[in-house]
Amino acid sequence: MNNITYIKPYIQAFLLSFLLLASSGLPALSEEAPSFSGTSAEYSLPMEQAISNYKKIVENGGWPTLKTGKTIKAGMKDPRIPTIRQILSIMGDYQPITAAYDTTESAILDDVLAEAVKKFQTRHGLEADGDIGIKTQTALAVPARFRLAQLETTLEKMRAIPDLGGHYILVNIPAFYLRAVDNNKTVLSSRIIVGKPQNSTPLFHQPITEVIFNPKWYVPDSIAKKEFIEKILSEPDYLDKGNYIVKTRDGKTVNHSEIDWQNASGDEYKFIQRAGDNNALGKIKFNLPNTSNIYLHSTNSPRLFKKSERALSHGCIRVEKARELAYFVMKGLGGWNEERIDKFYDGSVSKMLKVNPVPVYLVYWTSWTDGSSGQPYFYQDIYSRDEKRMAEILATIKSKQYNNY
Repeated sequence: MNNITYIKPYIQAFLLSFLLLASSGLPALSEEAPSFSGTSAEYSLPMEQAISNYKKIVENGGWPTLKTGKTIKAGMKDPRIPTIRQILSIMGDYQPITAAYDTTESAILDDVLAEAVKKFQTRHGLEADGDIGIKTQTALAVPARFRLAQLETTLEKMRAIPDLGGHYILVNIPAFYLRAVDNNKTVLSSRIIVGKPQNSTPLFHQPITEVIFNPKWYVPDSIAKKEFIEKILSEPDYLDKGNYIVKTRDGKTVNHSEIDWQNASGDEYKFIQRAGDNNALGKIKFNLPNTSNIYLHSTNSPRLFKKSERALSHGCIRVEKARELAYFVMKGLGGWNEERIDKFYDGSVSKMLKVNPVPVYLVYWTSWTDGSSGQPYFYQDIYSRDEKRMAEILATIKSKQYNNY
């Protein structure tokens, strides 16, 4: 059996979970998330311990296989519950009140087990509601050796990054989270929205150098060509509702109501969205130099942060706590305290200013280990960037030639 065949069922499980997550809006997620700080070496040490723990789990046979099926809600009885108890116990999320449950009690989703399920869900980027739905079941069904391979794959990436220093912003794309670190301590955690798989957010390291309050949005040519004409044709007042200016390629402003959009092309015009409540960039934009024109910004659609799967943008990074990120980026900037930042953030005046460079690292880590609890977190490989390396590591684990296996 080749490597791809070996991991195919587990990749399919991930894809199933991804499709389910992408197709539905969800209530607000738990704000609990792994904390981290320090250099790349300090990141990797907790991962090494987690890998050691998971090697022992794999050597001992992993955890039982779970058959997916109907959702199990609080108080319900289901023959799969004992298996779920065992899986969560091996993972460290569940500790039974007594050494053993009788058959009737062990098959019920009680309060103690529901709390353990919430811990598991939080660690796997799921809605932490305590119910055991298809997404939670799919994550529970992923074998221990697959999780070990995730940890190993991420550790290799962590060891490859430079010393981050004590003041920076780290964006973990698959986790949909941003962390701002000051003096080697996380001072801000925020949900983010990243690029769709077809518009994947690239990986790079560049500093934030400018902040723009109430920015205009200069619609990228790629979006104008692929989407705007179609939107205008399907919704004639789209440009008016969105507060857009239309210009020719030579910079001349034109009356968009006089344009024959049926025969127009996105190549002919440029679209600029004025600052305001409807602006796609929201209230603030954080510029950082890069060839892909990727930046961080707020949004006029905060409801999207309630989704568990947040690969929804054209590549740029939307930040839920954009105001707080402005506090972090502009801290120590002469004449700019939080009160003045709030005034511009809540106002309508557009203003661009240079800031002291703040390093931003965009990383692709599908697992993480909380330095305080030691518990690993796992995320979807949303861009399938880890498949090849995962296959190699899984094949090594299977052949029992992996380190001391």
